[in-house]
Amino acid sequence: MIECRAVVEVTGGDTVALSARMSREEFDAALVAIADYGADDDAVFGPELLRALLDEEMIIMAGGVRVSDTATGVRIEPGCCVGLENWRDWADLLDGKEPWLGHSRPPGVEFAQDVVRLWPQDEHRYGPACEIPAADLREHLEGVRQDLIGFLGLVREWAPYELGEPLAAAFDEHFHISAPL
Repeated sequence: MIECRAVVEVTGGDTVALSARMSREEFDAALVAIADYGADDDAVFGPELLRALLDEEMIIMAGGVRVSDTATGVRIEPGCCVGLENWRDWADLLDGKEPWLGHSRPPGVEFAQDVVRLWPQDEHRYGPACEIPAADLREHLEGVRQDLIGFLGLVREWAPYELGEPLAAAFDEHFHISAPL
């Protein structure tokens, strides 16, 4: 079974899937990662760091869309320098176009008869791949969008310092979440 998830890279290089099903610990780790990304190395998480996000011209974060095939164990992680702010680029697949998925060992993409094949690394196109039926692509991307909408709900509920509503609005604007596909 193919799974597509919006993920953010947290401390230690791990990723956390963003959705309404996140634990409080996962949510806190994701919020810290978003606030810390691009901040000064000596910045301390707190109200000032979160408020600074509201003034950003463009909020970016390490993460993106992760595609997994639970039957084969093949996993496509977000590429280098592709952030969650670019998650909608995956919609290019709907038009038969290859989205930019990063550099430094980007995933490989191939359009075959009614299937999109994704390899963990472009140079290993003959190994195991995630195969997504073209007819299911929109549903998978809508699932990512719904997970992100759920994450916005948690931001409204759990963000500290009474910043839930303004942070959710900023994330929605910068990550293009609410607009239909």
